[in-house]
Amino acid sequence: MSRSLKIGLTGGIASGKSTVANLFSDLGVEILDADQIAHSITSKKANAYDKIVKHFGKGVLGDDDELDRKKLRRIIFNNSESRKDLEQIIHPEVHLIINRKTTESKEPYQIIVIPLLIETGYQNFVDRILIIDCSLETQLARLMDRDNETLENAKKIIANQIERNERLKFTDDIIKNEKETSINNLKDKVLQLHQSYLELSENSLI
Repeated sequence: MSRSLKIGLTGGIASGKSTVANLFSDLGVEILDADQIAHSITSKKANAYDKIVKHFGKGVLGDDDELDRKKLRRIIFNNSESRKDLEQIIHPEVHLIINRKTTESKEPYQIIVIPLLIETGYQNFVDRILIIDCSLETQLARLMDRDNETLENAKKIIANQIERNERLKFTDDIIKNEKETSINNLKDKVLQLHQSYLELSENSLI
């Protein structure tokens, strides 16, 4: 009996994970995005919402009583204990949803987008790891341009993730996405991997 192949997609911040995931989606591939799932379970009155408010207080809420994610980010940014507390609330629920969706899937393969795949030990759950990679210079430039971050803040954000060379040790497949990389180049690479993953899924037996 065949099963859905689980491809874990990860990479450093501002490497282009969403862009690549969208290109797979355009090919009809099922995408599970850990950040989107986390957003849904922390929306008002969702499971994790009450736990977060209870732990961090109503000061993390905006005027609409939804979580103010910028406030929450500021709290955990330089406080590793607070970050761990938040992760312990969110990660188990996200993992439960991903586990259920992968079990239920009838697709040849799924792309599971998990920014902190290596950091959270999720590499053992997926069958292959696809890393979207770019240089530190490209990351910094994108963060400053996309998120209007200062150079100092951009460096701090990147420093909170696993070191690039350490991440690359886990890769099965890689897509380079530098500033000069064209969207057509990315499309070609995604199409090549799509064909490869379809072939792998045909040979995958449970």
